[in-house]
Amino acid sequence: MGKLKGLFLLVMGAMFLAGCIIPRYISYDGLVREPKDEQFLVRIYEENELDGITYEIIGEVSIEGCSCELEKMFAGLKEKVKKVGGEGIIQLRITGGIGGRISSDNYLISGKVIVLSVEKKD
Repeated sequence: MGKLKGLFLLVMGAMFLAGCIIPRYISYDGLVREPKDEQFLVRIYEENELDGITYEIIGEVSIEGCSCELEKMFAGLKEKVKKVGGEGIIQLRITGGIGGRISSDNYLISGKVIVLSVEKKD
C-alpha cells in the first residue's frame, strides 16, 4: 500500500511540474484518419491564405496552459493535429491572460483542424 501511495504522489508531482498540458480534439465527422508522419509540418493559416484552395474542416483542437508555456502549447496543438490526420489549423483563437491584483496567467488556444483537397476551387 505504501508503494502505491508513493507512486501516486510521484505521478501527481510530475503532472504538477510538467504543467499537464493536454490538447483536446473534437471530431466533426467521426472519421478516423491516418496520422501524419513525425516530419509533417502542420501550418496555421489565415483564411485568406486558403483562397482558391479546397479544404474541409474536420474538427476542433484546443489546449490550456500558462503564458510561460505558450511554445509548448502550440507544439502540443500541432502534434495533436498530426495524430488525428489533419494538415493545418484555421480560425486560431487565443483567449485569457487576464491580469490584475491576483494574476490569472492561463490561456486557452483553439482552432479548427483542416485537411486540404487536391482539387482547386473555381
